Amino acid sequence: MRARGLTGAALVVVSLAGTGCDWRDFDHLKSETPVLAVGGPSGIAAKDDFGRHLLALSGPAAGETGGRFVVATATDAELAVMSVDAHGNVKGQGFSSPLFGTAAPTLPITSMAEVPGAEKILLGAPEANTVGSVYVLTMGATLSVSLLDSPATQERFGLGVAAGALAGDTPPDYVVLSGGQLSVYIDGDPTKAVIAPDPPATCPLELSTGILGNDRANRAVLVAPLAAPVAGAGTQQIVVGTPSDTDQGAVSVFGVDPTTGVATCLFTYRHTEPRFGHALAIGDFDHDGVSDLLVGAPPSAAYWIRGPLAADSPIAPAALGAVPAGTQELGFSVAALDLDGDLHDEALVADPSAVLAGNALAGDVRVATGTGLAMTGTTLERAAPAASDAFGAAVAALPFCTGSCDTATPQTTHLPLIGAAKQTYLFFKSTPMGVDPRVK
Repeated sequence: MRARGLTGAALVVVSLAGTGCDWRDFDHLKSETPVLAVGGPSGIAAKDDFGRHLLALSGPAAGETGGRFVVATATDAELAVMSVDAHGNVKGQGFSSPLFGTAAPTLPITSMAEVPGAEKILLGAPEANTVGSVYVLTMGATLSVSLLDSPATQERFGLGVAAGALAGDTPPDYVVLSGGQLSVYIDGDPTKAVIAPDPPATCPLELSTGILGNDRANRAVLVAPLAAPVAGAGTQQIVVGTPSDTDQGAVSVFGVDPTTGVATCLFTYRHTEPRFGHALAIGDFDHDGVSDLLVGAPPSAAYWIRGPLAADSPIAPAALGAVPAGTQELGFSVAALDLDGDLHDEALVADPSAVLAGNALAGDVRVATGTGLAMTGTTLERAAPAASDAFGAAVAALPFCTGSCDTATPQTTHLPLIGAAKQTYLFFKSTPMGVDPRVK
C-alpha cells in the first residue's frame, strides 16, 4: 500500500548541468531556502538537453530510504541514476556512451522502462546503429550495460519499451516497440522473442510518415494491470500510443497469451486529436478503485479513459478542462499521483513549450483533479521561470520512502518529479496541504 499526502510550495531543484563526484549535504539550508541546487555526477558534461527524459524507479535500493530515478540527455547516450535519501540529499551515478563499449549507440536513449524487482532498466535507442537497439542497464555498486537486441528486420527498434509479468509469472517479460511491430521477450530472454502478428488496420502501430521530433523518437508504451478478464490475455496488458500527423490518434490495448507469449490486439481507442496517444499514464482518477488511463494529446489537450479498459468501455475519452493561456504543447507529458492526500490520483499535465510571462518555451505543469478531471489553476511552480527552460519535458511520480522500505507496509508517498532542459525538479511539497515528507 502507498501512503498518500504531500503538498506545499517548497521544492528541490536537482541540477545536472555541473560536474564533480561529491554531492553536498543541504540539510542546513532546508529551513532557509525553498530551492536547492546541486551539481551533476562526474562524466556528465554541462548541456542544454539533460533532463528531457525521466524514469521514476519503484523505490530506493535495498536497505535504504528515499527514492531513485533515472535522467537522460536528449542528444547523446548519457544517463544518470539518481538517489534521493530520506533527508532530501541527492547523489548520482552518471555514465556516457563509452560504457556501452563497441556497441555504443550513435544517437540517444529516448525510451526507458524499469524491470520490476530486477534492479534493471530497459533502454531504447531507436535511432542507434541505423536500425535501433535496446540495452539492459543493470544497477548496483557499479553500472553495467548489455545489448538486449538490435534486429535488422525492424525499423526504429526500441521506439518504446516496457516490462511486466505479462504471462503471470516471473521473471518479468520485456516489451519492445519498433516502427510497426511489437515484440515480447518472454522472461526477458533474447532467445525467446515473440513478434506479434501484424495487427489489423483498426489497431495501428505504424509510424505516421509526417510525424517528427519526439513523436518519432519516443512512443508511449505501458504494461498495465488487467482489471477485468479478457479472452486470450494473461494477467497484464500492453497499452501503446500511436499519434499521427493528420489522421486520428490511437491508443491500442494488447493482450499476451500466457502460453505462447503472442501479443494480440484486443481493442483500440481513437480520437480526432491527431497526436492522441503521445503520452500515457495509469491512475485511479474517478475514485472507484480501478485503474484508469490518462492520454496526452498535444498541442492542446489530455484525456482520460475510465477503467477497466475494455472494448465496450462506456465512457469515451473526456477533455481535461479549458486550455490554459500560453499553451503550446499541452499533454506532451503526463503522470498520475495523489497530491491532496485523499487516496485517489490527480493528473499532472505538462506543456514544456508553454509561454509564461512572455518567456517562450518556459514550460508549465498543471494539475487536473476531481472525478471529471477538470483542469485547475494549480501549477507546480519553480523559482524564476525563464525562456527555453522546457519545464515539463518529462513528468513522473517518484515513490519516496521515509521509513523502513523493507517492511510489508513501507511509509511511502509519491512526489512530483519534473524534467526540464538543464535540470530536474523534485517537489517535496505542493499546495495545498504543506506536508514535507523529508526526515528532519
